[in-house]
Amino acid sequence: MLMKNKNFLEGFIVFSVMTGVLLPVRLFFVTHISTDWFGSFGIISAISVLMIILTKKGKLGRFGKMFERQMNKLQKGKRAKIIYGQSIIFLLILGGTIFAIEQGNSVYVDLKNQLLEEHEEFANPEEILKKTDELQFQDWIYGIVGMFLAIFFAFPQLSAVLAVLNDSLDGWILHFYTVAFVEYLELFGILIFFRISLSKKNSLQPSIDKKPESEIV
Repeated sequence: MLMKNKNFLEGFIVFSVMTGVLLPVRLFFVTHISTDWFGSFGIISAISVLMIILTKKGKLGRFGKMFERQMNKLQKGKRAKIIYGQSIIFLLILGGTIFAIEQGNSVYVDLKNQLLEEHEEFANPEEILKKTDELQFQDWIYGIVGMFLAIFFAFPQLSAVLAVLNDSLDGWILHFYTVAFVEYLELFGILIFFRISLSKKNSLQPSIDKKPESEIV
């Protein structure tokens, strides 16, 4: 019980510190330098990589040890499969949606305009919300399945619909998905970098352990 509480506390501390460091930097960049969230990607990644390097060199003290323990737990067993699998799935969903909206605003813009002419209510967010309130549970299930099938069999129509919905919500969908995509991409990149650095450390450890005592001294 004590160990579980310690693990939870360490995880909370590491999450809070990382959020307290990275989020203000990202918000400052977006507010004062560039409104493009992709523009802050390199800065945040550089800070994250720097923290991993300083941790490996033992420069972050007690926090560095907590950070390394928590990162190690994400690289092993079922937890690693869940984290990596979830990251890949979300990256595909988020990236696919961003790509579909961009295609709907460019390649399939004629289809988008045609859709707006035939369904003017799509341009009104209140009408969209009213229709969603009328949907039953099975309607949501059918809609999710239909959207998945549309990716393979009706991508132009899907792109046009998503582009129209994005415009009706003043670009909120594209903005939210872009932010989430960048966040997950950074998380995935940090995990991969730590995994590579961890594997290098483990590969060097046996050679050190096998050295004769005279060489070690």
